[in-house]
Amino acid sequence: MTLTVPLRPLAVGAAVAVVVVGAYALGNASRAASAAPPPSSPAGEAAPAGGSATSGISVSGVGRVTGKPNLLRLQTSIDVVRPDVEAALQQANSTMSKVQAKLKADGVAAADLQTSGLTVQPHYSYTGSTSKLDGYEVTENLSVVLRDLAKAGSIISDAAQVGGNALQLGGATLDLDEDDALIAQAREKAFADAKAKAAAYAAAAGRSLGAVLSISENTQSEPPPFPYKNMPMAAAAGNAPVPIEAGSQDVTVTVSVVWAFS
Repeated sequence: MTLTVPLRPLAVGAAVAVVVVGAYALGNASRAASAAPPPSSPAGEAAPAGGSATSGISVSGVGRVTGKPNLLRLQTSIDVVRPDVEAALQQANSTMSKVQAKLKADGVAAADLQTSGLTVQPHYSYTGSTSKLDGYEVTENLSVVLRDLAKAGSIISDAAQVGGNALQLGGATLDLDEDDALIAQAREKAFADAKAKAAAYAAAAGRSLGAVLSISENTQSEPPPFPYKNMPMAAAAGNAPVPIEAGSQDVTVTVSVVWAFS
């Protein structure tokens, strides 16, 4: 069986919206009223208020770096149907215990195995529009993290041998572990991108950039869930490991920065 694993879609196209905003009362904006009386104005007409204004510019920037996924997250399950609940539960427990034991024997740490669900429900058979209760279905879910991609295919095949037709794969996601360094690089690129755009617009307006007034960012580094149609894993049993290609993956930071004009 060939396992095709999609990379998480991380690249974000960013359309830059440039907004020139007026920022009033930055610094000492008030002025003392003139000692001389203002000229008279018609009744009901207000005299213009004194004051000064400075302005600023808000831009967004995008930083993107590419890394190589170094782990595989699997959503697996054991699904058993038996005439009664007790028999179904015992068989599911037994099979799941064997799968977990095999995963640990292949080097998967206990911390990377997590029970993520358990369901017990009636199971029906259908003849035309007529349904008949023919037993009970027990499903036990296990989340698995495989940190050695070179061995991941063999580990999956080994689990399939002991899980048989009861073992199903519900989802798989390639991921980057400890991507802080990549995020830091993407953040620097995002800020540099925003600053270059702001400087270009300021120059076009005949102004120059002053102090940064605010910064906000959006970092996309978490893999979104990618559901697979549940498939029996028995086809993967045997000596041939499931082929897995890591490929590449983007880490993206989008930053919004507001500068004052100097």
